Amino acid sequence: MINFKNEEGTFNFRVAGLLFNKDKILIHRAINDDFYALPGGRLEMFESTETTIVREMKEELGVDVKVDRLLWICEDFYTFNNNKCHEICYYYLIECEDTALIDKGDLFYVTEGNFKFEFRWVDIKDIKNEELYPKFLKDNLEKLPSSIERIVETED
Repeated sequence: MINFKNEEGTFNFRVAGLLFNKDKILIHRAINDDFYALPGGRLEMFESTETTIVREMKEELGVDVKVDRLLWICEDFYTFNNNKCHEICYYYLIECEDTALIDKGDLFYVTEGNFKFEFRWVDIKDIKNEELYPKFLKDNLEKLPSSIERIVETED
C-alpha cells in the first residue's frame, strides 16, 4: 500500500467510493473512531485508482462494483492521533447491482483482518449532521460535479 511515515508525519494515497442506494449513501468508520469516511482504501504499487476501489469494495464488502466516473481529487492536510497527515484521495462514483449491501439494513458491521468497521446507509439530507471527513463532502454530496474537481482541504 502507498503509505509511509517519517519524522514529519504520514502520507497516504487513498481511493474512496460514493455508493448510493436511492437517497442514501454508504459511509463507514473503524469501530473505535468517532468520525466517518467514505469506504475505500489505499493504493497498492502499480495499481490504478479504478482497480483500487474495485478491489477494496470486494475485500471489505464482498461485492463487485463498477466505476462510473471520477468526481474529486482531494489533497487533505489533517492531524490524526497527534500525527500530522498528508493524504491524496481520488473519489469515484461507483455502482453495485448486488443487493446484498441493501439487504444488510441501514447499519451493519464488517471485520477485515484485525479491524472491525461500522457501515451505515445515511440519507443525503442528513449527511451534514454526521462527523464525516474530509469536510468538503458534506457540502458536495447532494450536487455532484459534472467534471473532475480538485479540492485542497486543511484543518480549521
